[in-house]
Amino acid sequence: MAAKRPPAKRPAAKKAAAKKPAAKRPAAKKPAGRSDAKAGRTALSRVDGARGQREGRGRVQARAKAQSRRRLGGAVAATVVAVGVLYVVAFPAQTLWTQRTATTKAEAEFSDLQAQRLSAKRKADLLTTPAQIEKLAREIYGYQHPGDEVYNVLPGPTEPTGLPTTWPFTGVERALSGG
Repeated sequence: MAAKRPPAKRPAAKKAAAKKPAAKRPAAKKPAGRSDAKAGRTALSRVDGARGQREGRGRVQARAKAQSRRRLGGAVAATVVAVGVLYVVAFPAQTLWTQRTATTKAEAEFSDLQAQRLSAKRKADLLTTPAQIEKLAREIYGYQHPGDEVYNVLPGPTEPTGLPTTWPFTGVERALSGG
């Protein structure tokens, strides 16, 4: 088993500088011959945060690419979620609408069939009455009671067909008119 190392000790000068309040710390020296704006830009472009890591243009571009990839990934994820919502909500809603339309149509057809069935039942009930049976027997089938006098009326003469009076049609009209 390895022995544990004691924590590294900082030199006393660094400890004292770390404990000093910010106002008492010495100000950073400005580079000679540069304007304040240019010096600040250069210093900020090289140093990144508390660790003091140097950052070149490559890192800045890499961060920008990473950020654009994250944005693109977010857009793709949002698109996938939108398509998912369409499959979960919109398409079933369309199917529901189609089914409701078909159900309404079927209900209307069913009510029409019920009305036709009721009408046919009423007619059937009417045909079972004795008066209606006698009426149908007399009119349609030609039945009569014993002792009734029945007269058969023949149809009247037909009108001429208007065929020409030349040779092939001369006898046809007489034959059709019964004369």
